[in-house]
Amino acid sequence: MIKALDQEIQSLVADIRDGKLLLPEIQRGYVWKSTQVRSLFDSLYHQYPSGQLLVWETDDIPSAKVASVDGLLKSNMHPQLLLDGQQRLTSLTAVMLGRDLKVKDLRRKMEVVFNVYTEKFEIKGPRQAGQSGWIELAKFFTEGAMKTFWELKLDNTSPESQQVFERLNRLENIKKYTYRVILLEKLSYEEVTDIFIRINSGGTILGNADLALAQVSSRWTGVTQLFEDYQQYIKKQFTGLEVDNGLLLRAIVVSLTNQSLFNVFLKPDHQQITVNDLEAAWKRVQQAFTQAVNFLVHNCQIDRLDLLPTRNILIPLTAFFEKFNDHITAEQTRDLQRWVYMALIWTRYSTATESKLNEDLAELTKEKPVKEMIQNIEDVVGHNRLITERDLQDQRKNSPYMVMSYVLARRAGAQDWFNGVVIGGSQNLEFHHIFPKSLLEETYKLKEDSRIVDQVANLAFLSAKANKKISNSNPADYLPGIEQNRLIAQHVTMDLSLWKIEKFEDFVRQRRTMLADAINSLLASLSGEGTTLPTGSTQIMAARVDAIEHNMRDLLAGRLEEARGPSAWKQLVPDPIKQQVQDRIGQRIKNNPFEAGKHDTLEAKLVQCQFSDYFNIIQVKSNWPFFEDVFGGYETFKKYSVPVIGIRNSLKHNKPLGHIELHEAEAAISWFEDCFHQLSVVEQAETEAEEQPDLESVEV
Repeated sequence: MIKALDQEIQSLVADIRDGKLLLPEIQRGYVWKSTQVRSLFDSLYHQYPSGQLLVWETDDIPSAKVASVDGLLKSNMHPQLLLDGQQRLTSLTAVMLGRDLKVKDLRRKMEVVFNVYTEKFEIKGPRQAGQSGWIELAKFFTEGAMKTFWELKLDNTSPESQQVFERLNRLENIKKYTYRVILLEKLSYEEVTDIFIRINSGGTILGNADLALAQVSSRWTGVTQLFEDYQQYIKKQFTGLEVDNGLLLRAIVVSLTNQSLFNVFLKPDHQQITVNDLEAAWKRVQQAFTQAVNFLVHNCQIDRLDLLPTRNILIPLTAFFEKFNDHITAEQTRDLQRWVYMALIWTRYSTATESKLNEDLAELTKEKPVKEMIQNIEDVVGHNRLITERDLQDQRKNSPYMVMSYVLARRAGAQDWFNGVVIGGSQNLEFHHIFPKSLLEETYKLKEDSRIVDQVANLAFLSAKANKKISNSNPADYLPGIEQNRLIAQHVTMDLSLWKIEKFEDFVRQRRTMLADAINSLLASLSGEGTTLPTGSTQIMAARVDAIEHNMRDLLAGRLEEARGPSAWKQLVPDPIKQQVQDRIGQRIKNNPFEAGKHDTLEAKLVQCQFSDYFNIIQVKSNWPFFEDVFGGYETFKKYSVPVIGIRNSLKHNKPLGHIELHEAEAAISWFEDCFHQLSVVEQAETEAEEQPDLESVEV
């Protein structure tokens, strides 16, 4: 239920004082500057509009008792959490109750003062000490207008005295200023998130992690300070690693519930979780999280943690080290390193993050947990999926391939190209454009063609000094002066003809190939004895077709669900395909009863489809509009579908392949790879656009 009510500031402050309205230590904490506090009181004094407040009344908070300011215990109340308006009410409460308030731009305690003659509000400083008429607001609101008036020692018969008295009354009336309060009563976690987003579209959005922390911190006093202290420790110990509150809270949720969903953690069946439980979990998580980061730095050689495209990989790593601690085998360590690289390369947690986290967390109870986590990835991308030169196209410094390029350089003992110092996280490294932008802008538009100019294959790791020394030199001029082994360590081709500026595209194509081959070799070396990479032309073609199969399945799952939601399978998939899949699922459950319930989702049903089914679903005339932006012409899609399906069947059944069949298959496979590559470029651009910081902001 949603209610709108009006409430005076003095009533709101009293509710906070008495523990009825809680100021949760949500993710942003108190971030106002002193000038913002001053401006708030100035606005209220002049009765200017000051926004509304958003309050959530909920029972979903871990069990605990809260002592209010006056010492009363509020254990049986329905707590109200302030979601929007925290900065305003934190400021008002501190000043009106005489509490200390530390703001972002001052190290000392902040005090707002008011001049009874000029009606100006300022932050107390040395200047006000030598002038008359300034009063401290905290003292004024705690002692009252009359006492303040008498302490000014004015001539009561003067007109000025009457004017000051009126101004003090007006100042005191700030307590009666009325806010419109939107009260969300007993709404679900998801409903509250949606409402907040709608109210603050275009501003700061309060996500699931924020809401969870708001609930937890309202009972676990000081949790955000604990998080902040640990974040500072991590930042100091490990270069470039920024860890937000949401990540740490999720690690605690996993520790207590063996799953990653915040809303599950806060449901009634978890109400028995106490503050003591939370504190104990936090102690375990700190140790395991630090161990996980050390594993990335020392085992995986990712000591530049700012290169990580996602921090979510730390959640299963932390859970793994919490569970196994000092009982980790050499095989598990090797497998875990391989899993880290695969999870990064194949963007394991880029979509359906919580669902995939839960899949991987569930594997920790198995006999071979890390191998099962690897299998989860291979179920999506294919077994022993090869990285190809094409995969590295248009990949820039924020991609997982930049991380892998760094890992390869570290493993090769790469040195700075001029001073010979081995590159590592302790250095001030920069991304060096092997072919400088200033030379490439004669051919490319630096902004529109940034995916070409700034691609991973044109970037090397150098010290800031070396990067400045090279500046905009032509690679044909400066590369010959660098020792070959230093270039080879960063996978720069020794084909001098490709160092010419007109050979740029050939150079980056060759370097993409070298990087892809090196990544494949690294993954193979971590796969155990007897593992070999597919090297023959038909083996490589089979791996490429497997990649198309997984891309088709992902595309179908996303587009069909987007179009019809939970009814997508029923409404958009042809009946013959549905029946065949149902028969296969029925047989699987008959043979493996423990799989009951695992095939209910659209994605799970698509896994049971045949390869040709994917093409048949897309070719349904009413479905085609969902995929036209990816594949273009309907007839072209049909034309290339036939050889891809044919080559897949031939490869699976080891049928001999003729020259013409291979030629047609190569053309079709390349066409589908180009379609999916372009789709990934578009989706990445959309993601980057969404992640751009909004110039507008609302307080939380």
